[in-house]
Amino acid sequence: MQRLIALVGLLFPLAVQAAGGQTLGSPVAVLDALKQSRGGVLLAFIDSPSDQANPVKNLQGLLSRYRLDLNGTDLGQVRRNTILHVRPRLGVNRLTIENTFDDQQRKQLSFPAMRAAGVPTAIVEIRTSRDFAWMEALTLSADEVQAIENALNRSQTGGMPRVLALIRSRGQEVVQQPRPLRNWSRGLPSGGDSSSGSASDGPGSSVAPTQPSSSGDATQDTAEQGTTESASSEETAADTSNETEDTDSGVSVSADRRSYY
Repeated sequence: MQRLIALVGLLFPLAVQAAGGQTLGSPVAVLDALKQSRGGVLLAFIDSPSDQANPVKNLQGLLSRYRLDLNGTDLGQVRRNTILHVRPRLGVNRLTIENTFDDQQRKQLSFPAMRAAGVPTAIVEIRTSRDFAWMEALTLSADEVQAIENALNRSQTGGMPRVLALIRSRGQEVVQQPRPLRNWSRGLPSGGDSSSGSASDGPGSSVAPTQPSSSGDATQDTAEQGTTESASSEETAADTSNETEDTDSGVSVSADRRSYY
């Protein structure tokens, strides 16, 4: 019983406690806040997608300024695209947003918090708008907060726009793979041989088909003509020799006949 009373006595001051906020202006500061485990909350004031897509409302949002009140404690003034680190109270927290230039424009939002030691820092997206009726508080899940922390652990570049983009996308980020560096010292042509070889072996190179040599044909024709002429010469010589033999024989017969008479 005494332990229960002591526990209630410990939690009661925490339940009624509310503290001011601290504006975070760098990814390193956001990462440090996320690594704490004291039940803190990051309030991210981000314009709604419709206001971001409208150029007029986007310009008006640059000039907007809000007065904040958390559980009855004045947190001062903030602009859009601002992240505020606050220490909430245990249970339901009520955040009142008021237009600095118009007291009639006011919106009260609520979000739960576990204000206790050992509880990691939570993130609540305060979706702002020129129309106060469209404002809402969206609490990110523990997995989404862890994904944002992992992304910031990988790199703290990009400034606050990258942090806000991570909150919008719930930690989903396209990681650019480094392009491999090409080693220009390898694969370079060593001389004219490779270029001439590539030119002869390339797909654009054409090899002319082998045509029969005209000189060879001429030589073959000349050889055949010479063979024909030699054969004709041999036949002529043979005929001449036959005629000579016939003439000689005729002469000898005539001589024999003259000697006989």
